[in-house]
Amino acid sequence: QVRAGPPFAPWQLPDTEAPSFARSSRPMAPSRMAALAIAVMAGQAAANSMYLAKLCRGEKCDDAKFPILDYVEEENKCICRPHPCWNDHGTTHACSTPEYPFLRFLYDEARQLQCDCSSKPFYGSVFIAKDLCPGHRCEDAEYPVLDWDEDTGRCICRAHPCMDIEGTRHSCPDM
Repeated sequence: QVRAGPPFAPWQLPDTEAPSFARSSRPMAPSRMAALAIAVMAGQAAANSMYLAKLCRGEKCDDAKFPILDYVEEENKCICRPHPCWNDHGTTHACSTPEYPFLRFLYDEARQLQCDCSSKPFYGSVFIAKDLCPGHRCEDAEYPVLDWDEDTGRCICRAHPCMDIEGTRHSCPDM
């Protein structure tokens, strides 16, 4: 796997690991929270799975501490979760360079979390990245969204849905 950007700058959280869907007792730094909230609210963050949109139609995540809309197959429900790199077995990853300020994640073939930094905002689905498509990453700027194709039963990289809405390409150039 090719990892863009410099390595992240981790720091340790308390030794107790929060459950996957629990709220962390340690607050995120206000500047990072604000940057995340801006990226999420601006809608520019890449990763809008059409499969996830079908599973979670009408759902949204408004809390910047839990910005990722995701699906839990075992419970057959959609949830809002924190970024998985905010609690990676007790370590919180962060990106501190202006060239690569956005934290992103993937799960390798062994379903182990990998975090790195990117020049583009990214919020993917843990369900798709870990459960359906471990080891896959979409590096092509024209097809940045990792998704699941129900018809073929395969992982695919697709264009962001806002890149072509009836022939109009939408973007947020100030981000």
